Amino acid sequence: MRNSFVKISLLACLCACAKEKPADEIIVEGNIKNMPDGKVYLADGNRYEILLDSAECKDGHFRFTLKPDSSFIPSLVSIHYTDTKSVFDTTTSTEQFFKRLGHRMLLFHNYTISNPDSLRAAGVPFSNGSTAIVLDKGHTRIEGDARNKDGLMVFDNRETDVMFSLLMADFGWLGNIDGEKRAARIKSFKKKIRENPYSYYLIKEIYNAKEQYSEQELREILALFNPDVQASAFGAKVKNYLANRVDPDQPLPNLPLAKPDKQQGWMMDNGAKVNMLVFWASWCGPCRKEIPQLKELYSEYKDRGVNLVSVSIDEQPESWQKALGQEQMGWQQLIVDKKQIESVQQKFNFSAIPLVILADSRGKGIRRFVGYAENNPQLYRAALDDKVGVK
Repeated sequence: MRNSFVKISLLACLCACAKEKPADEIIVEGNIKNMPDGKVYLADGNRYEILLDSAECKDGHFRFTLKPDSSFIPSLVSIHYTDTKSVFDTTTSTEQFFKRLGHRMLLFHNYTISNPDSLRAAGVPFSNGSTAIVLDKGHTRIEGDARNKDGLMVFDNRETDVMFSLLMADFGWLGNIDGEKRAARIKSFKKKIRENPYSYYLIKEIYNAKEQYSEQELREILALFNPDVQASAFGAKVKNYLANRVDPDQPLPNLPLAKPDKQQGWMMDNGAKVNMLVFWASWCGPCRKEIPQLKELYSEYKDRGVNLVSVSIDEQPESWQKALGQEQMGWQQLIVDKKQIESVQQKFNFSAIPLVILADSRGKGIRRFVGYAENNPQLYRAALDDKVGVK
């Protein structure tokens, strides 16, 4: 998963503003048929219980007007309305929030051409629509019929256009492909950036998959964005990452981490032919789905010089311990201390899990595999057999 820490979050900034409005003002205006009068809510696009603003809808018309300050960061937003009661109550969970009677969420029509070929397991709820748009400076107009199952049209928001065009394309994500396919995919990403050099959405997606690129590839991609994007917070993150990333020719650190009995265990064994590190977490669905595959691999390779170690980045040790009891994994289990998670992610150069890293006896990386896929064991076996020999 793509983090499975997650997948779409803070986005972009553009300046396609209505001529009569100040460039620093945010307006989201709707003229929608068959939408009931009453309260309308602008909410975070990922955590719907977080209310950003509210407005009154009368005869299908509503208008949100916000004044962003200098720290404004564009983000995904959704729009909700209800006939019966207030939609928002921050004391309840998101799951309870969705169960409320009378709740409605606007669906936006994806009027762009998207690529149905996805390398990731994560899906998109609507192949031709989205429940979110980009909140950005300027005047965004929403029009259509609330009863239209294909969704509403969004106008004058070019970052939303970019996002829609890539909803099923996994922009920035390389997965475990290699060779000509990898080169072709990077070429397509560069083409999209050249067409939209202003897009903060695109640089954010590249940053989310940064560990899948070489230093040279990232520098070439960053140079394609216009100066404002390069100077943005996301541009600075890419630059800082490039300045701090570990040289691929250097060995990975062999860190002592806590075992289930609270004793210390080492991530790697210098006596093993191959160290197979699996970064995961109890809350990561794809990570849990991969465990049966790992059990088969462990059975096949445990006596052939392969040291398999699972490293959890759970913030709650209790959740980790519970998952261990449920999964019954027979190889070494370690957990990163909550305060060290970010540091470990930087040292091992990852943001998404599950992540499998193969390293030699000295800790030098051999191969990396990010994300879950049913054919991953075939890739693992090929890489392992190359180092320990075919049985």
